[in-house]
Amino acid sequence: MHVVKYNPKSVTAHIKFADGIKTIIPFLEHPEVELRINAFRITSLLSGRFGQQLLHELKPCNKLPLLKEKLLDDTSTDGERSDAASILANLPLSEDEVKALLGASFVRWAVLLLKNLHRGTNGRISRPAPSMIEGILGLLLHFTKNLDQQTLGMVREYHLMTIFCEQLCFPSKPRAKQLSSLGLKNLSEACKMLTCDRSEPPPRHGLCASWIFMCGSGPPKPSTCPFHSVPCDETSQLCLLKSNCIKPLVDLLTDKDTNVQIAAVETLSTLVPDTANSCKRAIDELEQQGVVDAVIVLFTEVRPGDLQEKAIWMIDRILRVEGCSHRHSLNQSLVRALVEAFKHGNANTKRHAQDALINLKQLSCISGKSTSQAHSGR
Repeated sequence: MHVVKYNPKSVTAHIKFADGIKTIIPFLEHPEVELRINAFRITSLLSGRFGQQLLHELKPCNKLPLLKEKLLDDTSTDGERSDAASILANLPLSEDEVKALLGASFVRWAVLLLKNLHRGTNGRISRPAPSMIEGILGLLLHFTKNLDQQTLGMVREYHLMTIFCEQLCFPSKPRAKQLSSLGLKNLSEACKMLTCDRSEPPPRHGLCASWIFMCGSGPPKPSTCPFHSVPCDETSQLCLLKSNCIKPLVDLLTDKDTNVQIAAVETLSTLVPDTANSCKRAIDELEQQGVVDAVIVLFTEVRPGDLQEKAIWMIDRILRVEGCSHRHSLNQSLVRALVEAFKHGNANTKRHAQDALINLKQLSCISGKSTSQAHSGR
């Protein structure tokens, strides 16, 4: 443990390649407390880098239930419980394994625990709580990855979108913010899939159609969501707009941690339509919510890398809406950033930068050979 503390990546790699995982697992049940605590700590570190290999070793010896029991055991040390949560969160569990091992009762327990941890003593979080919070959020994240009717019912019953959103508003470590954002992303993506089949209204038949013909109009339609083109409400626990998650996500765009920023951009990207049918209404709402300006500012400040690529994807889609491209056509900071992205970015970034400059009618800013290539590509 002393060596791991100073060089975790190198040591965990040596443990893995020396087949040390098999050696460490039996110590998870060792009667001596200090040895057991160290075994849980090392296994937690291993799970973050070698989750698949660790799962492969844990399943044959039936140690997954042990991890859950340790997490739920109030008599165990805080460190062991936090590490057990982190291990289970990092393991690539299948949908069936999540249901069999955890289930609805665990979701209820996890939600209550999160509330109690944030309540703390005198409103303060105790020292081991941050790592426990990260582990619990990672476990709840498992339930958002594959939503069938059963898990969707749990999401709604225990208000998981609200739970994830609340974590963004608490003073917490970057990993907790990242996990919460990814939970919101998964739920928002599920919302897109579930609502795409409902967006086309069924044809009217029979008596209702006759009454509409006679009266000239039907009953008033409920207002539809600008992002999903169907009526959304907070009880669905899937719509970022109705669950008031957009502003906390926008605030994360200025976070100091790049991984947090990436997760926030990925989540906000789920609100950008894939097709042009309802694109203008969605982009107008993003403008109103402050998303467009925040993403543009972020893009003008970032260096080449994953964050730049994800931000420029959003900007490319946003600028395809004519009114929006016109409003930002004179933003010289944006134009300069797009030109730099075209010159120095990877293939995807170059393509998005070129398309964005075309929509801004600023393609001439790319001089010489690049300009001729862009025109010939068109």
